[in-house]
Amino acid sequence: MPFNYLLTNLLVDVPEAVGAIFLDDDGETVDFVTRHGEPFDLKVEGAIQGIFTRQLGMTFSEAGIGSLEHFMVEGAELATLTHILPDGYYVVLVARKPVARARAQHHLEQTARMLARELE
Repeated sequence: MPFNYLLTNLLVDVPEAVGAIFLDDDGETVDFVTRHGEPFDLKVEGAIQGIFTRQLGMTFSEAGIGSLEHFMVEGAELATLTHILPDGYYVVLVARKPVARARAQHHLEQTARMLARELE
């Protein structure tokens, strides 16, 4: 199943979403979808979430509390949800606020599971 198809379905399932991006362990874009024509901001946000992912992952490891699975960062206007995948890959969903967090997280987790299967 193509990555773009999975990300597009994520945007359909979360109407508040402005974009979704699938990245590798270096923060490089594998694939993305956006409701806006210009992907630059989405790619930058994805790379920033990669920094958070590495830092939080190290903190979890040092604290001995297991591995980081997902996290959410909220700003005044946007919420960014990140889900960690195998081999350092991760998927990011950027949504306008207000966003139904539980619904967005649920659909992101479903997408992450399908992406992980594609990576096997």
